[in-house]
Amino acid sequence: MPAKQRNRGQFGKQWGFFAGGTTIGFSPKGYPVRSAGSRTFLLAGAMNQARPGLECRRPGMKILTTFALCCVTILGVLALRPASAQEPFQLIPGARFLVGIERSMLSVSGETLIPAGGRPGTGSRVDIVLGLGVDTGEATTVRVQSQFLDNHFVDFGYLLAMPTGIKKIPYSFKFQNKTYPSGSTLETRIDFNWVHTSYAYRLFDLASFWAGPRVGAHYVVCAATINGESEEAGIISNTRRLDGIFPVLGFEARYLFPYGVDFSATLEGIHLITKGYLAAFNTGVAWEAYPNVVFTAGASSRFVQYIEDNQPLNNEWAYGLSGLYLGVLFSF
Repeated sequence: MPAKQRNRGQFGKQWGFFAGGTTIGFSPKGYPVRSAGSRTFLLAGAMNQARPGLECRRPGMKILTTFALCCVTILGVLALRPASAQEPFQLIPGARFLVGIERSMLSVSGETLIPAGGRPGTGSRVDIVLGLGVDTGEATTVRVQSQFLDNHFVDFGYLLAMPTGIKKIPYSFKFQNKTYPSGSTLETRIDFNWVHTSYAYRLFDLASFWAGPRVGAHYVVCAATINGESEEAGIISNTRRLDGIFPVLGFEARYLFPYGVDFSATLEGIHLITKGYLAAFNTGVAWEAYPNVVFTAGASSRFVQYIEDNQPLNNEWAYGLSGLYLGVLFSF
């Protein structure tokens, strides 16, 4: 039989690679086949498989792959552009502003106690991880930063996160005077709106390193929603929203590396004695890959406790959010 026809079988012309006298590849319809001599075999399970590299991918993987390719392409174009003496654009002489967005993956922990009207016996403490199954989530943070007169720095951030969990609870508890019995399957959502603003002053300056004090405030809004069947009202959606303001004191340090790389670390917090506490730590790297374009990456941890102090049984929650983030900022 002519060599040209030896790769033809009942599935038509093949394409693939040759290994040990056997051609392994795919038919025109995308089915995996094996050809040995003049005989072509459809591999097991091939009729249930889609064309390789196309339909068999999950939609989420397609999105992530497309996003990654776009990022690599953009970085490659920026890196390959010829060097120039272009200066970063500044809207106001002596001042620099950065605006952008960051995405993060979070590990969530904490507990909550929500009575009804502060009446004893209408609420009990529940762990959000062990009891409600809320342990991870994603967050989006809008960032605005500014540096002016060389030594003054302002930072603003608005974090939005909505971790959720579905779990068959291991013990009964009360939430706003609704009893959820052990073994019930509950869907829980915790909605965070976390705003912070701070001011730092470059007090100690040594070559590429500087450090200084930091002062600011955090405004935390937290709404917990439990969907499930209670003993008193059947299947209901039970929500309680609380918010608190925390003035903070802290410390900031930065080290400037060559090629536009800026390493920073910040620590701030407060203890309000009877109303709770807040502590926040952040360490990250900012790389100005191109004039007016800054890429950021790092890790952060936030811990907050809020207690109402005006009822016989106070509303109370304590949460921890820790994770990694990536972002991009644009300067002007």
